[in-house]
Amino acid sequence: MKRTVSACLALCLCVGMNVTAQETLKVKFRSRALLDTSVSGYGKESTQGYYRVEDFRVGFKATYGQYEVKADVGLGGGKVAIKDLLLNYHWGNHTVSFGNGYEPFSMDMLISTADLRFNQSAASVLAYTNSRKLGATYYYHAPHYLFCTGVYTHNDINKLGDTQKNAFVSTSRAVWRCSDSQQERLWHVGGAFSFRTKEVNTSVSPEGSVSSDGVTSLFSEPLLEASFPDMGTEVKGLVEALYLAPRFMVQAEYFFDRMNRTSGEKAYRPHGGYIQGGFLLKGRGFEYDAKYGVPGRPSTAKAIELVARFNYTDMNDDRAEIYGGEEKDLSLGVNFYLNQYIGVKVNGSYVWVGPHCNAFYQKNFFLAQARLQYIF
Repeated sequence: MKRTVSACLALCLCVGMNVTAQETLKVKFRSRALLDTSVSGYGKESTQGYYRVEDFRVGFKATYGQYEVKADVGLGGGKVAIKDLLLNYHWGNHTVSFGNGYEPFSMDMLISTADLRFNQSAASVLAYTNSRKLGATYYYHAPHYLFCTGVYTHNDINKLGDTQKNAFVSTSRAVWRCSDSQQERLWHVGGAFSFRTKEVNTSVSPEGSVSSDGVTSLFSEPLLEASFPDMGTEVKGLVEALYLAPRFMVQAEYFFDRMNRTSGEKAYRPHGGYIQGGFLLKGRGFEYDAKYGVPGRPSTAKAIELVARFNYTDMNDDRAEIYGGEEKDLSLGVNFYLNQYIGVKVNGSYVWVGPHCNAFYQKNFFLAQARLQYIF
């Protein structure tokens, strides 16, 4: 692992040294940091307050003709880990991407962390999406359509080795969109589908698991969690919708998951989704990445955005007799974008704790959070 990180940093240095020699080579070094704090009225000493550097990373993006290289190394949480490590080849409306990155499943997971409406994605997104994976993805984008598909290992680059899971994942996503440039509006609807093979070459029965931290990752226990033996294949999908206007935006996704079992037991079928929106008190317009089909931060460098989100996640399945918990949460907040580099997010969430949630969570609770972030 240390050798891999050292190699990435050495590559950054070598690329930087060759910028003057290659006039057509463009290199941009980048960094970001997310400093989070939270206060809870949950009533437990261990949850009265938290603060930490949620994420700190450095990296670069280099372009040479039709080729593009992206590399990010994360240094947050006391760990060193490779984040994005991608080689992209662009031609016309097509892109092929190789390396370590997110599969095209859930537009909220594809959004840069610094551009999220809240400190983290909704509980349902965290439950039914995965971390980065090592693989290859093909993208086709046109004014009204986006299609992408890829094949991946069931591991990111940091997990290769003795602890890796020997399974493959195939994920595809399709989007239809329509825009009105005069009125600065965009409509976007789509869906995604993912299939994972059964894990092989293991001496123990593969374990299936799903978990979600809920509205915050600062608590010591996940809010929702389910695990079971004899995990077979997995099939999951989602439907998505997005509307962007000059002063407001609305975004929604709903997830369906089916985790089959090799023992002949009933398949486990959790589900859930969210709807969220933003309204600009100051500023106009929202960024939209047409190549990857995801919204971003307000287009104006200085902006004030009111945000709201409702999420529902159900990991209880009576048919399979697997119970991971059920929750609902409502979040309200305001985001201050001081300039294109620095932002402050302040929000509060009320969580309704349903049956079979983690034993750490005994009752409904309110949580206030804040984030100071920079990105360049």
